Amino acid sequence: MVNDNRQKKIMELIMKKGNLSVQDLADEFQVSDMTIRRELQKLDQNKMFERYHGGVRYVKEVSPEQRETEYTDEKKQIANYCLSLISSRDTIFLDSGTTAHYIAKGLADSLLENVTVITHSLTTAYSLRNANNVYLFMAGGEFRQNSQGFFGSNTKSFLENLYVNKAFIGTSGIIERGYSVFQFADAEIKQTMIDSSEETYIIGDSSKFGKRSMNLFAPLENVDMIVTDNNLSDYWVSFIENKEVNLTRV
Repeated sequence: MVNDNRQKKIMELIMKKGNLSVQDLADEFQVSDMTIRRELQKLDQNKMFERYHGGVRYVKEVSPEQRETEYTDEKKQIANYCLSLISSRDTIFLDSGTTAHYIAKGLADSLLENVTVITHSLTTAYSLRNANNVYLFMAGGEFRQNSQGFFGSNTKSFLENLYVNKAFIGTSGIIERGYSVFQFADAEIKQTMIDSSEETYIIGDSSKFGKRSMNLFAPLENVDMIVTDNNLSDYWVSFIENKEVNLTRV
């Protein structure tokens, strides 16, 4: 394989899988470990990738501005369906992310009453700041600009001392093993939300399926429902149904 072509294929594979060991890549391309290490040295100046002992990971997150413009219609449809799952006087977790933001905006304009919302997302909280039908609680901590949310031990401690009716949780990727995100701190918050809720809903458009980020935060069956759009492939519909996980396509 021509080196330039191999370099491109390596980058595409790392982006698809999230992280790979040197041995994984050597086996995939049927070359020596040393050849792969030389290829990975070329990625050192590329901020999309981070080398660690024995492997490499994809670390480039999509910016908030870019997330706002991708799959907008699908995200709004998912958010509208999620609103139908919320009742007056519910207590809910709203995660960070664009789809959760749309849920918050819809909730602020809804006829629901006395809904308690707990979030660590600055964007979500801002959408609810003037909502008279919502009791809003903000989990503080370390602010991360790319996620527009708060993370860390203080955020986790705040959330794990609560218990809610429903949690609406976003994800960067969904694979056969479960749900994943780029950052460990984000995975930790999502795990806490799942543990502290009676019902958990994963909200993710169909582009998330088959993508893996570095940090898995829950297996597929650890949630009550996955809410996605109608563009989901037959493979994923069949796989999720065989796992006996509730799947709603809107």
